[in-house]
Amino acid sequence: MMIERIRREHGYMVRLLALLRHKLTLLKSERQVNYAVLRELVDYLANHSEKVHHPKEDILYHYYLEHYGHHHEIDNLELEHQTLSEKTHEFLNVVDMVLQDAVIPQDMFIEQLESFLDAQKHHLEIEEKNVFPYLIEKFTVKDWQAVEEQWSVCEDDPVFGETIAEQYAQLAERVHQTEHECI
Repeated sequence: MMIERIRREHGYMVRLLALLRHKLTLLKSERQVNYAVLRELVDYLANHSEKVHHPKEDILYHYYLEHYGHHHEIDNLELEHQTLSEKTHEFLNVVDMVLQDAVIPQDMFIEQLESFLDAQKHHLEIEEKNVFPYLIEKFTVKDWQAVEEQWSVCEDDPVFGETIAEQYAQLAERVHQTEHECI
């Protein structure tokens, strides 16, 4: 079911945001971080969200608004997806600048990373705590079938799926290491 796939993706995002939070802690204690992995992570969040994750959620939100009317938290989620995408790309540009040896003050980078993390966390919390429980309660089996029929994109995840995309190889390796550290 679509909502289960979306929630699984949220789980992946939470794990990636935890990795970013760890990098933030390292930066605050003036320790080194691997900016290449950081870049892969932010790039993954940008690309996967824009091409697979948010379009899937937008189907749910459009369907709800079309069939059930307005809801204060659902009305603005598509716009929030656009805003989050812009913020992600802005932060990705800053990471790229660091990788190209541009001088970015450490405190400015830390501030932007914190802002990025807060925006991502806030968005996930709204969906998980308020929107999805509401949709699960409101949607019928027929509704879920209707939204499922609107989705036809291949969902092979380039980091967590069967085939790891070359551009995310370091990130996938880091995620895999983290899994073993938790055991």
